[in-house]
Amino acid sequence: MNELLDNILYIFFYIFPILMLFLGNRFKPNFDIFPVPLKMVDLITPYLLLSVTIQTILAGIEPLHLYFYIFLSVFGIGYASYLAFGKRMLLVGKFFRTWWRYVFIFSLVYHVLIGGYGIFVNFFNT
Repeated sequence: MNELLDNILYIFFYIFPILMLFLGNRFKPNFDIFPVPLKMVDLITPYLLLSVTIQTILAGIEPLHLYFYIFLSVFGIGYASYLAFGKRMLLVGKFFRTWWRYVFIFSLVYHVLIGGYGIFVNFFNT
């Protein structure tokens, strides 16, 4: 019974961000106090950043998530440098909003790839 519950939780943990993307529009929280409108993508990103670590450990390839975080940092530095030196205009609010959306895209791709690999290793490779 315990292994069955672990498998159900593992699959739910893997599918949760995808469900929130599709069903998140039905649950519109009221964030009128923020001057910038928040989207469901902005709210799922912290979950995905935690999911990167957890999915990597569950898949058995533990040090890989550290390189992912380094990649996100280097990408942010490179993107800020491009805006500051290439376009000669770095608006901090716009930079963070755009960078946060890129973090979401990279984290979702990582979550799907590593989570799929983890499901394959844990369920089908016995």
